[in-house]
Amino acid sequence: MWPRIGPVATYGVLYLLGIVTHFLISRRAAHRLGLRRRVWIATSVCYVVAMTAGAKLLYHARQLDFDPMVVFSAKHYIQGGMWGGLLAYIPPAIAATLLLARKRKAGFDLVAVSVPIPWAMAKLGCLLNGCCHGKSCSLPWAITFPEAASTAPAGIPIHPTQIYEIIIMGLLIFLFTLLRGERWRGTMLLWLVGIYGIGRASTHLFRGDTDRYIYIGPIALTQLICVAAAAVSIGILLFCRGSRAKKENETVSSG
Repeated sequence: MWPRIGPVATYGVLYLLGIVTHFLISRRAAHRLGLRRRVWIATSVCYVVAMTAGAKLLYHARQLDFDPMVVFSAKHYIQGGMWGGLLAYIPPAIAATLLLARKRKAGFDLVAVSVPIPWAMAKLGCLLNGCCHGKSCSLPWAITFPEAASTAPAGIPIHPTQIYEIIIMGLLIFLFTLLRGERWRGTMLLWLVGIYGIGRASTHLFRGDTDRYIYIGPIALTQLICVAAAAVSIGILLFCRGSRAKKENETVSSG
């Protein structure tokens, strides 16, 4: 692939561009949703912290090597090792929205719609770097990595799991475009967690870098978290849909 641009790691460049892109998308989306500046600034700060210190801490915790001092070490960031950025982003972003946004439904939508493009950029960085790689396979779309790849086995056809996640983000972007109407206001975060949760749990089946994941029986803890979060989100969506349909029927009956 393309792990470096001269002396600079391509992964780091795309990771940084993703953070900047999140800032720009948040600003534009907040204006469209009628949110105050403090809301999109707060959610953007949450994203920055989550994708740096949060992802670094979760990476080391996942490997049962938890050391809070790694977030203060430039060497650790240069060496790589980031994981779980979205997991670190969504809870504090929700908290910031509850605290700062008067239009909370719009705030929750902001938390969601600002994610897909920056996350796709981060995954593109993973692809070029060779991290988060898949298992070996003989499928027509399998990819191979050179010796310079970060952790991917060189010269072996493997699942392009990074591209799988980029496709999931593309699906979410398309869905968010369709659901811009007032009827769907406040549901974007539920769609994000539901679709990405199922997608991430599914792509884990094709991952080849799972030796340091925590497992509960045959299932990775990551998969359990993703599936549980997706189930809760889908359940809330179905409940909201049922409540909305009931109100519409009552309105028709009373009319």
